[in-house]
Amino acid sequence: MSESVIADDLHIKGEVTTLGDIELKGTLVGEVTCRTLLIAEDARVEGTATAEKVVVRGAVDGQINGIRVTLTSSAKVKGELVCKALSVDEEAYFDGTSQRVNDPLGQGESKPANAGVSKSSNNGNGKSDKDSGEKLQPLAASASSSASAGH
Repeated sequence: MSESVIADDLHIKGEVTTLGDIELKGTLVGEVTCRTLLIAEDARVEGTATAEKVVVRGAVDGQINGIRVTLTSSAKVKGELVCKALSVDEEAYFDGTSQRVNDPLGQGESKPANAGVSKSSNNGNGKSDKDSGEKLQPLAASASSSASAGH
């Protein structure tokens, strides 16, 4: 499969679909669907991003659907995350909801994996706006810690 690069001076309005990978350096307003999506540090998505693997270094305002979603330290995300596995770096900004499901791309079952919906706001310094002061934890870690508690 090939990789497509959307240059930093390119602004796309509409729908972009490929079976390959996309490295987004510009701005996309609408929908993007691909196998792997890398949103560069100065890039922006306003709308819906759907891919098996999504790595966010830039800004997203909308919904992300992915099997594996990673928000790096430079990410600024507002909206909804629907994914099977989520990784959030300590410095990442995330304001919205996340839902863990087994099939975030809608290719088979639609049952929630953990029926867990969380609403969170991370203000960029690694601290959640929740009163408890909890840090965002990867979803897989919280599920495995309860399973290993009995050992």
